[in-house]
Amino acid sequence: MNYMDEIIKKAGEFDIPVVAVADAGRLNLAAPDGFRPGDYLSDARSVVILGRQLPKSVFVSDNDPHYMFYTRAFADNYRRMNDAACVMATMLESEGFPSLAVPAYSPLKFYRGEPCGMISFKHAAAEAGIGKLGKNTIFVHPEYGNILRLGGFITTAELPTGRPKEYKNICPPSCNLCEKACPVGALSDGEINITKCMTNCIGHTLLPPYPIQSILRWMAGKVDWMKSFMEYFTTSMFENYGIRCMECLLVCPHFPRRKQQK
Repeated sequence: MNYMDEIIKKAGEFDIPVVAVADAGRLNLAAPDGFRPGDYLSDARSVVILGRQLPKSVFVSDNDPHYMFYTRAFADNYRRMNDAACVMATMLESEGFPSLAVPAYSPLKFYRGEPCGMISFKHAAAEAGIGKLGKNTIFVHPEYGNILRLGGFITTAELPTGRPKEYKNICPPSCNLCEKACPVGALSDGEINITKCMTNCIGHTLLPPYPIQSILRWMAGKVDWMKSFMEYFTTSMFENYGIRCMECLLVCPHFPRRKQQK
């Protein structure tokens, strides 16, 4: 069996156009402890990345105050990729390769007090050579721009992997539109203050003001029980939420509507 052909075929059945593979060993070297492919599957050889674009029409409604069309679209995308990853991982497992579907969004883990995915699919996608992280840390694909959402799985199968590419036309040093557009100054020199961004961006009844979040962030970075509590809390309570800001997404030259206007 040609495993990559089967993976691509199954991706097509889920209407997932982008499939790439990153070397798990290289990701193990780059990722922090607890967020490496090898932390979840000790003999991991490959990380398969799945990418599906959001429908462009979710950005055009004038009657969408909390970006709910956008929010539901990316939640639906994540569910679809989770289902696809589980099917693909089970297929490889049946061939004798232990494989682990990694949730595309929730649950979250905390690193230095800030929420992160179990592994970083956007860094894995960049490692696989299918795009690049922008200064706002959003992944940018050369065809689908900044509206590609990612998922995937870890496997012990040794699949053909990509390598990082430079992509000089994506987020060049001279462009800082996203940093200037951020209304709360959460972006600076390619880094993001996740807590500051989330406080402004996410609409949720249980999300406290920034000063309280900053304290919780500090505690989660220092105290193990607080970290565990925050992980349990976000997993239990933040499966659904609203969005109040996407300025860095909209001003980016790689936002599809801006690309069409050029």
